[in-house]
Amino acid sequence: MDPVEPVSFPLADFLPPEGAVHLIGCGGAGCAPLARILHQKGFLVSGSDLEENHETERLRSLGITVSTGPHRKENLPDARRLLVIHTSAADRDKNPELLAAAERGASILKRGEALAAVASLYPRTVSVSGSHGKTSVTAMIAWTLRMLGADPGFLVGGKVNTWDSSGEAGRGEFFVTEGDESDGTHALLRSELAVVTNIEDDHVWSLGGIEVLEENFRIFARRAERLLYWAGPIADRLYADRTDAIRLTKFEPVFSPALESASGEFQLCNLYTAMLAVESLGFSRKEILPALSTFPGVGRRMTVHLKTPELKVMEDYAHHPTELRVSLAALRKTNPNRRLVVVFQPHRFARLERYFSEFALELRKADLVFVAPVFAAWCSSGKYSAADLAAESGGIVLEGTWEQMAQTVRTHLKHGDLLCVIGAGDIRKILPCLTAPA
Repeated sequence: MDPVEPVSFPLADFLPPEGAVHLIGCGGAGCAPLARILHQKGFLVSGSDLEENHETERLRSLGITVSTGPHRKENLPDARRLLVIHTSAADRDKNPELLAAAERGASILKRGEALAAVASLYPRTVSVSGSHGKTSVTAMIAWTLRMLGADPGFLVGGKVNTWDSSGEAGRGEFFVTEGDESDGTHALLRSELAVVTNIEDDHVWSLGGIEVLEENFRIFARRAERLLYWAGPIADRLYADRTDAIRLTKFEPVFSPALESASGEFQLCNLYTAMLAVESLGFSRKEILPALSTFPGVGRRMTVHLKTPELKVMEDYAHHPTELRVSLAALRKTNPNRRLVVVFQPHRFARLERYFSEFALELRKADLVFVAPVFAAWCSSGKYSAADLAAESGGIVLEGTWEQMAQTVRTHLKHGDLLCVIGAGDIRKILPCLTAPA
């Protein structure tokens, strides 16, 4: 039996006047755009989150009721038919809102399960999954389709620069979305086109092993009418029977010389993947390339926060050794005359333990390394600490408040340095302290 069963969910049953939808963790990168899409689709939406943030404020501006602070059963709306959607971080056995929802007989879905139900509302779904690059490729496809006038619905797991939201219902026939491999819910999506950027053994600790991870990727592709994937040892084995698939082994130099010279190899791979994906949907390369070449990027992906002759400060989302290797190579290529200083935050103790030596190997390629405290993400300790990684990579461990950590970094900077803050956790909170006038 498949490790993940497909969702066939009567989402329309929860439309007003009798229905309502409540999202737990509505301020997160996954649930916030989903809440916006459901609201635009006509559902009565409410949500809750532990903390106020930009996304909770934006949801309120749409007229959505948002409760912040400790989760409480009182946050649930009074509706005869109630659907509760929650992030994977919410424990069904402990969360007060989930416990109350169960007592009321409400329908309860993980965020990824609800996403599959939303995708089923559209005639043509494009799903992007993979260990690395899926946010960028999803954003590029959605951006291009919008520029071409297709008005797609979309859900992107990051903030596209110049866009107000990372999720919109759209009015066209397409829905473009990421598929989350970390909890296996990408295997629930039924797509016209499935795109697999790459497959590595990330997240095996939360799924129950590499076998489950691989099987979920196999199901993700099997439930798609067409498949586009990058060649690799795991992908080639899983998709050996998909003789109809578009199998990519290298990207062609199809973009402008200026764009290619300003981009790292991985970014060019992402652009090329998005181009072929949109092309396979029936658009011509002649119209795709000008639209795709205007893509403004995704927040926290090679983002420049400060650029002066004295100091350049950038940010990147890399949190896996492969991503870190590619990120550092791109930084070297695009900034050849600057000393490379890296502030790195490990993301999850389980990931740090699994790839400890690989992280240290990649960090040693920088000229100077600082390691911030591990972003715990549900587990407060592990075999290795930030201090261990700093020692193994020849770096300096950071401690204290964000301002104290920034002060430690500043004392080691030299004129002309490139300083890149790298990680997927809350390390970006150090940026205002690093970019503020001395």
